[in-house]
Amino acid sequence: MAEAFDSIDLAVLVLDADHRVVFVNDGYRTMFGLDERVCRAGANFIDVVWILADRGEFGAGAANDIVAERLQPIRDGRKIRLTRPRPNGHILEETGAPLASGGYTYSFADITAQHIASERLKAANRATVRALADLAEFRDNDTGEHVVRVARLTQEITRTLDQAGAFPDEITPDFRAQIGIASILHDIGKVAIPDGILRKPGSLDAAERQAMQDHTVAGAAILGKTLVLAPDSTYLRIAAEIARHHHERYDGGGYPGALQGTQIPLAARIVAVADVYDALTSERPYKGPWPERDATNYLAAQAGVQFDPAVIAATLSVLEARSQTPVIRWTEAMSVGHPILDRDHRALVGLVNQISQPANREDRAVQELVLDELLDYTLAHFAREEDHLRQIGFAGLKRHEVIHHALTRKLESIRSTFMAGTRNVGGEVADFLAEWLRDHILQEDMKYAGG
Repeated sequence: MAEAFDSIDLAVLVLDADHRVVFVNDGYRTMFGLDERVCRAGANFIDVVWILADRGEFGAGAANDIVAERLQPIRDGRKIRLTRPRPNGHILEETGAPLASGGYTYSFADITAQHIASERLKAANRATVRALADLAEFRDNDTGEHVVRVARLTQEITRTLDQAGAFPDEITPDFRAQIGIASILHDIGKVAIPDGILRKPGSLDAAERQAMQDHTVAGAAILGKTLVLAPDSTYLRIAAEIARHHHERYDGGGYPGALQGTQIPLAARIVAVADVYDALTSERPYKGPWPERDATNYLAAQAGVQFDPAVIAATLSVLEARSQTPVIRWTEAMSVGHPILDRDHRALVGLVNQISQPANREDRAVQELVLDELLDYTLAHFAREEDHLRQIGFAGLKRHEVIHHALTRKLESIRSTFMAGTRNVGGEVADFLAEWLRDHILQEDMKYAGG
């Protein structure tokens, strides 16, 4: 049996009912760098796990919790199947099953290559989703920056709900992984609204208002047709739910279905809050941005009325965390004297502070969205800044264009590394952004300040 197990690619470990090693193949010892003295027949599995925990094999966390996490399935007699990153950047799939004798068998497979291929496919899907969302936003006189901000807040709210143990039957690992990208399509139905209504500067009459509200039904229909071609797609299913129901109200006064409370799909209840918060705090042609305190007060007042109280509690927790211990505080000394460019720079300061939060540094889903948002920022902000410099006849325009190009390439390189690999880049992004602020905004941009 030993020869057979040593000939396969899997790492295999068999334990008895007392957590002692019955059998371990060479693949297991090689994968985890254990010699035969440490991991041998008769060895106590608890000792093996402690050694691996001390080496950092399981990442951050208390060693006691790690040991308990590995022993509990054995004690419960239940199967496990989980995927986790290793310190060396590889991705490991771990499978465990109880034995009739009372023991337990573990097998481990390195699935890094499959993971990278899956990430590349997801990146292609994200690019398609962004293109569709940008089409809808462009027709609405908005930019793609709104949808990625909504996606990032949606992701953070969902993580906070999950950590609090809320909605355990609905917030599955797949749901948590997909809801951010799915939320980007929340207004895709706007492509079906005539320009005369969508861009009307004045008030809408009853018929026009109904046509505007119908974007929810149109969006769900568009995504529903796509879902027929890909019935196993979690993000398309969630996206269709969000598109149809993100204007429902918790008290039943929303549209299109006048659903109430938990009749509204959870994904739509989460995105409803993220969408409204971003709309309130963003500048629009018809209004200025609300102060954050006013926006959070509004959300709190609407708990149980317009919004799910549990989602509001999680949102307020996220927003409170965002406001705590910022790495950089915006001051008037950073102003270049141009309101739009100052707004852009404040947004960048916000991203520095948010990606610097420990929870976000370790959350790949949030990091993906931050990188997407940064790419949007560079394309939009640099274009606005360069146009301003042309208008004022700034002599250093050419140098600015070269710097912008270099910053964009560096950001694209970070994003490419992240998307192609398995390691988090939260710290690298935070350092890059801090450098960007220090060297570009506080030095180069000050050369045209007041112009």
